[in-house]
Amino acid sequence: MQTNSPGAPVFNTQSGPPWPPRARAWYVTAILTALYTLAFIDRQVLGLVLEPIRRQLALTDTQASLLAGSAFALFYVTLGLPLGQLADRANRRNLIAVGVFLWSLMTAACGLASSFWQLFAARVGVGIGEAALSPAALSMISDYFPPERRARPLATYTVALAIGSGLAYLVGGSISATIAGMPDLRIPFLGHVEAWQATFITVGAPGILFALIVLTIREPLRRGVRTTTPASTATTAPVASVREVFNFIWRENPRTFMAVFFVYGGFALYVDSLLVWMPTLFVRRFAWSPAQIGRGMGIVILVSATTGILASMTIASRLQAKGASDALMRTSLAMGLALTPLGILLPLANTPLQALVMLAPVMALSFGVYAMAPPILQLITPNQMRAQVSAAFSLFNNVIGLMIGATSVALLTDHVFHDGAQLHRSLAIIAAIVLPLSTGLAWWGLPHLGRSITAAQQWIGHQSRD
Repeated sequence: MQTNSPGAPVFNTQSGPPWPPRARAWYVTAILTALYTLAFIDRQVLGLVLEPIRRQLALTDTQASLLAGSAFALFYVTLGLPLGQLADRANRRNLIAVGVFLWSLMTAACGLASSFWQLFAARVGVGIGEAALSPAALSMISDYFPPERRARPLATYTVALAIGSGLAYLVGGSISATIAGMPDLRIPFLGHVEAWQATFITVGAPGILFALIVLTIREPLRRGVRTTTPASTATTAPVASVREVFNFIWRENPRTFMAVFFVYGGFALYVDSLLVWMPTLFVRRFAWSPAQIGRGMGIVILVSATTGILASMTIASRLQAKGASDALMRTSLAMGLALTPLGILLPLANTPLQALVMLAPVMALSFGVYAMAPPILQLITPNQMRAQVSAAFSLFNNVIGLMIGATSVALLTDHVFHDGAQLHRSLAIIAAIVLPLSTGLAWWGLPHLGRSITAAQQWIGHQSRD
């Protein structure tokens, strides 16, 4: 049992109850990973049909970017913190179930929209629902596995980023190809619908059933709680207040979190803008159909992004085994250096084959970098504030990535080049600015992360003995 001087933080080992059976822990991880995959399908499928939507609703690139980014992120980021606090004190399983039901319902509602503002409102609803998932899910996974076994399930959950993004294009492309052969598509009670509307309805409706599946998992015991009283006297897991979370981030670890928030926020800005606008680039430069884009980009993203996440976790684990406590961000730094030139050159490709070939390493490196962020947060954060810290990270990440990323590209295209055909130049400029800055911040953040990890080890050291 760890002891400290009066008033100093100690670690509640929760040595009494055993950890959940491994089979149950992995079942929960599989369900949460499937939900995260579903979330990304519902979130990213808009990119595939963005150009048909823009044409039918007579939107500018800037308006289209608001649907892809700000509409989704508006409440996704503002509700992230209160939902994170709720996840730190309430039943996380039930919170996730409600979120899944809401975002799936609102994804289907996107298919009923007939104007910019109706579609904007539905995308807001998708963001509200998805905001409930990751803070609660990451906290649950961390309570199902001891620290020394936690990296793999967290990596598995993160792989959903790649699977969901790839399937969004594959599924959306398949639906588009099927619908293309139907000259007058009608749905009972709705009448005639466009292909892009049918795509939203098709990918959103099944998710409503997933909310019931969530109810088959159990809420785990909260572990890894930092307290100001001896662990032997702590009978319940205290919930950190907003003030305590603020102090932990900005007073105890300000440079570490500044690095984490802005490094991964920057990489998110790049990859989010690419996922939103790359399908449109294929339409404008190479005259590809949504079905062609879905097959081409879907397969590339599914394979390369998944490979990149698994490779990055393997590299980081090996560095950790050699004693590098900052291995997660060190891996991000190395991958960021490799990504920068490729990211700049990708949108300038002259043929669709060149673009797809270059897209593979770009997706592998981009998703590999981003996979490092959740384990970093779980590594240095006490249990009673993990969901709130994850929500704070999500706020920065999505404001920078979703709200700024896609729109910054559109603003360049609309107001600097004044020509939609120059989309490739806008993407290249964003890459040339953001990727070097994010990589440089990763280098700056290495020593600060190392100090935060050392501090965390002072109160987490005995957990591996539980």
